[in-house]
Amino acid sequence: MPKHGALTPKAIANRIKAKGLQKLRWYCQMCAKQCRDENGFKCHTTSESHLRQMRIFSENPQSVIGDFSREFEKDFIDVLSRRFGTKRTHANQVYHEVIAHKTHVHMNATRWESL
Repeated sequence: MPKHGALTPKAIANRIKAKGLQKLRWYCQMCAKQCRDENGFKCHTTSESHLRQMRIFSENPQSVIGDFSREFEKDFIDVLSRRFGTKRTHANQVYHEVIAHKTHVHMNATRWESL
């Protein structure tokens, strides 16, 4: 007889996967949607809402990338000024604090390739 309920190993694993940051491999920046695996991402990319967002992007890509770049830069500068103040620090350390937030803008959505 199979077990059902919130305390089964499968249910616990699903809850752990659902909370917190996951791999960035299956993330859609335009929709701000995190998918668990390749199949979920594939289903997302064929959805009506994703296609609508991609139409918006195709009409004015520089504007969308510019918006993401400004938001990333603002978040980066905020963390740098609030957390580190006037102390010298490595940009990579600041970047790791920026990406620790679940709602951060991913660097691959900006106009910059590296810090």
